[in-house]
Amino acid sequence: MGVVRSVVGAGVLAVGLLATATSPVAAAEESLLERDVLPILTKNCLGCHGGLKKEGGLDLRTMPAMLKGGESGPAIEKGHADRSELWKQIASDNMPAGDDREKLSAADKAKIKHWINAGMPTVSERQKDVETVLPAAKRHEPRQVAEAIDLHISRFLDQAGLKPVGLSDDAAFLRRVTLDLSGRVPTAEEAATFLDSKDPDRRAKLIDALLDRPDFGKQFGRTWRDWVCPPELPSNGNAGTQPYGQARAFGDWIGKKLTEGKSWAQITREILTVKGEIGKNPQVIFYALVGQGGGTSADGTSRAVASLFMGVQLQCARCHDDPYRDWSQREHWGLAAFFGRAQGDFTKIETGKGASKKPGEIAIPGSAFKNSGQTIKAAFLRGPEYEAKGTDDLRPPFAKWLTAKDNAFFARSLVNRTWFYLFSRGIVNPIDDFRELNPPSHPGLIRMLSNEFVAADFDVKHLFRCLCNSQAYQRTTRFAPGADDRDRSALTTAFGRMPMRLMTADVLFDSLKRAYGDEKLDLRTGIKDSTVGMAAPVGDAWLEFQRRFGINEEDATDFTHGVAQMLTMINHPRLQARSKALEAFLKKNPDAGVDRVVEWLYLSTLSRRPVPEEVSEAREFVETATDANTAYDGVLWMLVNRSEFLLIR
Repeated sequence: MGVVRSVVGAGVLAVGLLATATSPVAAAEESLLERDVLPILTKNCLGCHGGLKKEGGLDLRTMPAMLKGGESGPAIEKGHADRSELWKQIASDNMPAGDDREKLSAADKAKIKHWINAGMPTVSERQKDVETVLPAAKRHEPRQVAEAIDLHISRFLDQAGLKPVGLSDDAAFLRRVTLDLSGRVPTAEEAATFLDSKDPDRRAKLIDALLDRPDFGKQFGRTWRDWVCPPELPSNGNAGTQPYGQARAFGDWIGKKLTEGKSWAQITREILTVKGEIGKNPQVIFYALVGQGGGTSADGTSRAVASLFMGVQLQCARCHDDPYRDWSQREHWGLAAFFGRAQGDFTKIETGKGASKKPGEIAIPGSAFKNSGQTIKAAFLRGPEYEAKGTDDLRPPFAKWLTAKDNAFFARSLVNRTWFYLFSRGIVNPIDDFRELNPPSHPGLIRMLSNEFVAADFDVKHLFRCLCNSQAYQRTTRFAPGADDRDRSALTTAFGRMPMRLMTADVLFDSLKRAYGDEKLDLRTGIKDSTVGMAAPVGDAWLEFQRRFGINEEDATDFTHGVAQMLTMINHPRLQARSKALEAFLKKNPDAGVDRVVEWLYLSTLSRRPVPEEVSEAREFVETATDANTAYDGVLWMLVNRSEFLLIR
């Protein structure tokens, strides 16, 4: 059912819009493979005619396999349902087979029949000729790329009959881009300076300034740390408790490399080819995090590398050919063989015997569902086998192949993840499920951005600069009055409106530190041995906050905060106490009146000035209080507990 959710639940709206947007007129009865037919086959047919099981030799996963057919010949004849064996079996209710199997509905049958008679049309074939707007093999100015992004999206919206929302105001943009690029709210002084600026290029200049700060690398690094780390970190006898400190150091290492000017290709190669001890090489932990029980495993590395750096899901192919995706078990283990000589844990990585019999080969383990014991040679994904030449470590040649400019997997994977980070959904969704039967919603756009990323030598800052300068990124989160639920969903899916997102734990914690002027902010509960809902020991203030305020990484629009988070924010004495930042402001400005102090508090938390009604309410609260300073603390407490503070709008 996983593939049904990814195709039908997460992607059907975008694919449906794409079908309309890429054809002049879509007939009411039109059927397309990815949108209409594949979900029916996945639910009812692939269990018997997929990668794991092919009754009668019939594989219904792909178009070529359908046309080839099985032991009785081709399953489909294009344009002729009445001459197609698949349709005959479906029409007569012989498929799905079995007395206990639910037969297809009349509507589902009609979709399949229309599809065959129409010549088996697909969304993918309509995407082949979509122009990229900008030529490949040339690095462009960020503003050119941003304009091309907006052209791609505006064409899509126009053809789908959707009207985008307007741009966000300066305050919303300032807060959004600062949170996204530096991982914390701007200071009151930064907010006031930007909001008072009359420079027509102030937004572009702000983006440049934020990308030049080390905070950008830090935020990028910890985002990748979260993508790599499993929900609960493994441990082993040597590591003791879960190595959260090492995981944090890994994110910091990525951030420092980016700040030093390293490209994403260079950083990736240093991760995948690392040797030695973790004290000198924080990226050592990558292999333990994606392995098993705190140690390296070739198949765990294979799955993680495919997902994180190539954008494909190989997990099902560990044990058998994937019945829902066109990945074979041999492809999974051919990739794993490159990592079969690496061994280690949280402390070090070495190369030696590992899981491989000899360099360039690996045996499928007994835990696999099929073909255990079979020896597989190292092979590049969708490429040739690699001939090992007496070396124990095949990771360097793999990393070289992976990060080559002509590798179709590498650039588009990072582009898609970056888009997901900023827009809460990928151009391909799920973000690690690139395949022909899960096409991108905006094919020309992702092709153009991938080309640009390659031409820029995998410059991450250039990619962010291009995306953040686009109108698509700078749109408001507000809908036009009267928009119905379907229009709202369609507009957000088509990138005609920015979704509201929940701050990650890191971003919220650093934003609270800034608002309170306290880099050592500690919001632990005081319980020494456990935390709310968790049995693991409380390591430090950061870890406690991570455990309580972690969000759904697959959907930042999903508001996951509940009672535990609310009670912490409302009741923790530290958030009710004095702000060191406010204390410093009052010391510097002893004659500041109530209105000015309130304005400063709004700027330092919500990155905007209060409206007159908010000023009036705050003034009344402060002036009627016994102690003004205590009242100011109360205003700050109120502001950080507003949804406006917790959300990226």
